[in-house]
Amino acid sequence: MLEDLALQYSELSEDEMRALSYGLVILGGIIGGLTNRSLVEIRRAPYFALSGLVFLGVSAVTFAGMAFIVQALVGGFFWTIVGLEMLAAVIGGFFIARIAAARSRDAYGHGRMAALAFIPIANFWLLLTPSKNEASANRAPTIPLLTDGLGVLSGFVLLGAGIGLSAYAQVEGMKRVEAAAAAGVFNEAMLDRTLATMAAEVETPLIVDETTALVRMEAQGPELRYIYEVDPPADFLPADMRIGLLQQNCAYDGLTGVIDAGAVIKHVYLRKDGSEIGVVEVTRQACGR
Repeated sequence: MLEDLALQYSELSEDEMRALSYGLVILGGIIGGLTNRSLVEIRRAPYFALSGLVFLGVSAVTFAGMAFIVQALVGGFFWTIVGLEMLAAVIGGFFIARIAAARSRDAYGHGRMAALAFIPIANFWLLLTPSKNEASANRAPTIPLLTDGLGVLSGFVLLGAGIGLSAYAQVEGMKRVEAAAAAGVFNEAMLDRTLATMAAEVETPLIVDETTALVRMEAQGPELRYIYEVDPPADFLPADMRIGLLQQNCAYDGLTGVIDAGAVIKHVYLRKDGSEIGVVEVTRQACGR
């Protein structure tokens, strides 16, 4: 279910994704604002630098997700990447709310103007407003790298790095997905999952006829194995039985799709002691397709 939702998310338009991400940032901001009891104040330069640092942190999560996107899609855990990116947006909004409240207290004497940080263009008002007081007992100490001109420069560097990292992750992630799709990686993965599902849905043991029972089904990669037990045992599988089973599988609607996709269907007949009587292998080539 989570994987399906993640795949649906990936199909959203760029504008829809941007709107959803913005909503998650707002959610984090609301949580950060409602739980904030601090009286700390920060000046303009540290606020700008810390905002850039938060953005870089969120972008780093996107970059990390890009590095594993193909493996996640193949392995069926793409939802973890989407979930972590959403969580990063919420956490980013949380910290933006906290530092914006500190900036608001420094500029206006209260934290209520922190909401400006989440409003495009209006956020410059919060950023550029001078400190209300030159000295304050609540002002947070900052390292030289985050103060005055160095703080502004650090902010631009961090913000630029975050933008570059995010843009690279999106472009590179798309390239990797397209390359994997062209190589048939996802077709193989979907086939493996389909066969595993087919094997799991069959309740065994299942009586086939008076001498044969399907004792289990196994899926290993692109191979689906039907394991039968024959009692009384036979010495070999008759040729007409092999041909009939092959023709039946090749024409069976429930198998034609996976066979055409490259699945190997194996019918393995065993004696009660586990020794093998014979194997019938059904492939796309064997079906003449």
